[in-house]
Amino acid sequence: MSGLYQLPGVFLTALCHVIVIYYVAEHRYFRKKFLLYSCIFILGFVSICSFGLAAGGMTALFAYMGIAVELFLYSCIVSKDGFSKKCFLFITYFCLFTILDNMLKLTVRLSLSQISEEAGYYVAIVLRSMVLLLAAVLYKKYAAVILRSLTDSGKRWWNLALIALLFYLLQAAVAVLNAGNFIPDVHLLLAFAAISFLMCAVYGVVFSNVSYMKKDTEAALVRQNTEYLSNRLSVLQRAEEANRRLRHDMRHHMDAIAEYAKTGDTSAILAYIGEYGTEISEAAVKRYSENRTINSILSAYAGKAGEGGVSFLVRCNVPKELKIREIDLIALLGNLLENALHGCQESGKEKQCIEIHIRRQDNRMIIVCDNTCSDKLELSDSLPAGKSIGISSILSVCQKYDGNLDYKIEKEVCSACAVLNL
Repeated sequence: MSGLYQLPGVFLTALCHVIVIYYVAEHRYFRKKFLLYSCIFILGFVSICSFGLAAGGMTALFAYMGIAVELFLYSCIVSKDGFSKKCFLFITYFCLFTILDNMLKLTVRLSLSQISEEAGYYVAIVLRSMVLLLAAVLYKKYAAVILRSLTDSGKRWWNLALIALLFYLLQAAVAVLNAGNFIPDVHLLLAFAAISFLMCAVYGVVFSNVSYMKKDTEAALVRQNTEYLSNRLSVLQRAEEANRRLRHDMRHHMDAIAEYAKTGDTSAILAYIGEYGTEISEAAVKRYSENRTINSILSAYAGKAGEGGVSFLVRCNVPKELKIREIDLIALLGNLLENALHGCQESGKEKQCIEIHIRRQDNRMIIVCDNTCSDKLELSDSLPAGKSIGISSILSVCQKYDGNLDYKIEKEVCSACAVLNL
């Protein structure tokens, strides 16, 4: 078979790979750089395939292995996911691609035997591309959010990658039988269909379990939100009691000021008013933000920091309404401040401080949290080494809103910067 007529199909296949990876991967680069790497990938893909088609024989097999390696490297370069997750997604996609390729070729051969070989080749490619693009859209809409809850566990990703690899080896064994014409086409088609069904069933169970785990995590965050609101209510109650006491004592204060006025002791009046003003300021409830959720979390941790002797400074400039779910705000801001408070306590420094800046800039919300930290704190890939569940939760929220999370350490201060696209 002359491979010349197959070149447009090879280009279409490479383009399909690029689109699927764009939908599936967490983007590391902006569109211009992504397009540059994609063009290089497509050029290499078409070149390797053309060489394999022209040479045939064992060279074609090596070319197939070469494009698999190139596709894996391309997906690793353009994605910022962890390596274990990249392996799982790549093996799953490549397995799905291979199964669909074999199934559709068999289906076209059996049901459309009257059309030419060239026409059958393009019918299979178009159908395969449509199914793969549909699968990518469904993954982005439903599965991507669920799988983000596994960002804290590389071991789980390796387990999932192993499952995907087993399915790939199973379908590869069937494909070898297909190449050797050991089994009739109808039986091969049924075998591929059975593998596909089994793969979908196993992945359905996996995604279902991950979804339940995600719901448990969200339930924990709801309980955490209740704690914040409870702390906030306690602060308001104490402030109300202090204000009632001040109003009750107002007559006595006025009598005292009047006595000082009768004797003409201006300095005593000013000192008394200053002391009274300080007492009122301390009793007043601080409002950090117009956003209720942010204000509740900041108020709760201001109280915790004050009890621990940690200086707590806030600069917040965000609107009352944000396009962020309340539960995500709790997971992000609550864990940032919880980690900052623990960092101060573990630092052993005499002066401990937490300083948090929250602002909205264009369509992004930027949160920078600085805290005193231990000299032993180390970073790995811009995140604390051996990251906790709390940091994984923060990272998950940032990824959910197509943002990023970066840590840095300078002069005994750990600075976390979280950016969310609204």
